[in-house]
Amino acid sequence: MTVLTKWGIAISCILIPVWFLVNHYLIDINSSLQNPAPTHPISYKAAKQQLAHGKALWRDKKYQQSAQVFSSLRTKKLNAELQSLTGLYQYHTTAFNKNRNSDFMQQLSALPDNCQQKLLFVTPDIDSLVQAEYFRSRFEQDSRLSSLPICIYDMTWFDPLEIICEDNWQQSGRLGCQLLSLAEKLKRLPFTHLVMFAKKGKANVHNGIMFLDRQDSYDVFIHELAHFSGFIDEYPLSQSLAKRVCAGVDAPNIVFKQIDKLDADRQYWHSLGLQDNTDIFAARTCDNHSTQAFKASNQLTFMEYHDTGFIPNHYLIAWQRQLQKTPNLPSAHINFAQLYEQSNNLSESQFWRAKYQQYILSFANKVTNL
Repeated sequence: MTVLTKWGIAISCILIPVWFLVNHYLIDINSSLQNPAPTHPISYKAAKQQLAHGKALWRDKKYQQSAQVFSSLRTKKLNAELQSLTGLYQYHTTAFNKNRNSDFMQQLSALPDNCQQKLLFVTPDIDSLVQAEYFRSRFEQDSRLSSLPICIYDMTWFDPLEIICEDNWQQSGRLGCQLLSLAEKLKRLPFTHLVMFAKKGKANVHNGIMFLDRQDSYDVFIHELAHFSGFIDEYPLSQSLAKRVCAGVDAPNIVFKQIDKLDADRQYWHSLGLQDNTDIFAARTCDNHSTQAFKASNQLTFMEYHDTGFIPNHYLIAWQRQLQKTPNLPSAHINFAQLYEQSNNLSESQFWRAKYQQYILSFANKVTNL
């Protein structure tokens, strides 16, 4: 072995361990940059101002700058509330800037097998992200509804560019959104119903999509959620709506009878476990129609005045029953199918109608296996 070769081996024995040490150090530095540890503390007031600044930049369409503000603030020592808010804004703004919609499905946690309604929260509005998170958290802790097989995905679909919402959508006087571009992006996601959060407008449900604005409370969300399962409002419906609803089939919370038939049929109420002597009361639902609506509660319920938060036990039984039957109420797939039909795109319409048929089939299979 030559002297040169011996020196080469000796140098290698020294440099290789050094290389591993430096490389390990650089990896640690890179990791700390991606997940920086909090540095110096910042006052609550200053943190709130920076959060407001980040949101203002976002509303001015300065998306990269906004995300940088949230990322910078995340490195500061914040209280739990502001840490949570900053993390929420940082995640969604960063994801938007990196265009992660394509792998959104991988971000979703799997829902339990018994979920009959799978709700996906959607918003184009950065301020609604907090509202959506709050509703999700409240629903998970709401003991009144714990027996209902309704689940909410743990991530909110955030798309400030493609989704456009208006408070007087198509002159309806209600909140609505342009959804065709959204339909294309959601084709692979296993949702059944959508909840759209927007800036301003009157809350409503259309088929399998709910529309809420920033002013709507959690109680409004629960009221509208019941509409997904066929519950009807117990306040007076408008004349045009009463004409459609009051001459139709009974709802989980309402039985309809012609006004000359004073005794409401008690058979339905008996099926929910109420006694023969349970009093039946006139509901105000059909005040603008010749048919009379009846309910088995003399109290204001969440379907008449959502702020009461009162859901009678037999309403919960009826709700549970609705969710255990093969659905005769539409999912959000129908909304998309109808939108594509209106734009004469029959292939996409057929795709979404096929998704609806899969929903019905999976629903029926779950019920059979109970």
